[in-house]
Amino acid sequence: MKLIHTADWHLGKRLNGHSFLDDQRYILAQFVKDMAQEKPDVIVIAGDIYDTAHPNKRTVTLFEETIQQLNLKMHIPIVMIHGNHDSRERLSYGSSWFDQSQLYIRTTLDAFFEPIIFDDIALYTLPFFTVSEAREYLDEHVESYEEAIRILVARVKPQLDTTKKNLLVGHFTLNGAPKSDSERDLTIGTIEAVSPEYLDGFDGVLLGHIHHPFSLNYKHIFYSGSILQYSFSEVNQAKGYRMITFDGDGHLQQQFMKLVPQHELEVIEGEYDAIINGRFERKSDDSYFHFKLRNMNHITEPMQKLKQLYPNTLALTPEVFVSSNMTHPSSHIKQLQPMEIINTFYEMHTDTPLSNIQREQLEALIEQQREGN
Repeated sequence: MKLIHTADWHLGKRLNGHSFLDDQRYILAQFVKDMAQEKPDVIVIAGDIYDTAHPNKRTVTLFEETIQQLNLKMHIPIVMIHGNHDSRERLSYGSSWFDQSQLYIRTTLDAFFEPIIFDDIALYTLPFFTVSEAREYLDEHVESYEEAIRILVARVKPQLDTTKKNLLVGHFTLNGAPKSDSERDLTIGTIEAVSPEYLDGFDGVLLGHIHHPFSLNYKHIFYSGSILQYSFSEVNQAKGYRMITFDGDGHLQQQFMKLVPQHELEVIEGEYDAIINGRFERKSDDSYFHFKLRNMNHITEPMQKLKQLYPNTLALTPEVFVSSNMTHPSSHIKQLQPMEIINTFYEMHTDTPLSNIQREQLEALIEQQREGN
């Protein structure tokens, strides 16, 4: 059998006010085209289909159109679970009759004990849950995500059919998996990472939540990663999906299949004048840029000027204290006047310089402080 593992579509995602919906439409069209060529036996979507519990109409339409092409037109069975960004109620609406077209949407803990069977493969779905939900469902005192997983797996193990390949589909953090800026914490005030030892007994574990597809180094536990780079901390990360097969001896084989985005994310560091004059290396003028620039204190509305040249500029960070020949930044700071320090701090957090009125008010306060001393 050929199984496709994907997750973390985050449909409706925005970064610094910019909508990724057109980029998501582009990448999902590519994914659909790949599926038409690969003809998998089943597609697994391991959570975070949406980026918010309340997606707008255009976002829902994109999801529905994509699933219709894959499931209704190509007749590919799809198994999906909800992630911590999804609304359980919204995603599971209609799931009772979706099963008839082999669109299996699983959003509850009891689904874990009802595997979905495809020939010699059994999929055990473990949708996102909170520790309090696990505590109520298990009727045990559960203090952490790891403890909940340990108990759930221990309870399901007796029913694993050793004549089949048993795969766990989940949405949680495994110990050792690094997080990016765009991954929301699963829990607050509890330990959320799970030790891989508690997943023993499964022939494969297909996970969502972590956006880096190569964040783990196990032969049978994988994150598919997100379909796009969703934060500047994900720059240079490959994005795509995994193809899962089993060889003649029954051993799991996997291959990462890359998706090519319409726009890449790039972080560019340098001098303001060099950037304005185009003297810097970049993959494309159409990339989504985060500029980290020096020597721009004298510039008014630098963000606006950058966007005139590079319309897809999404972030600007002044780095006035950073210089290639500056070995002791703190000594440099000591040489600055108070107003320069305040203006720098303000720009770093607002991307705009102080106005003349703000300067006058601050200068008056600084002068009062001096006179008081």
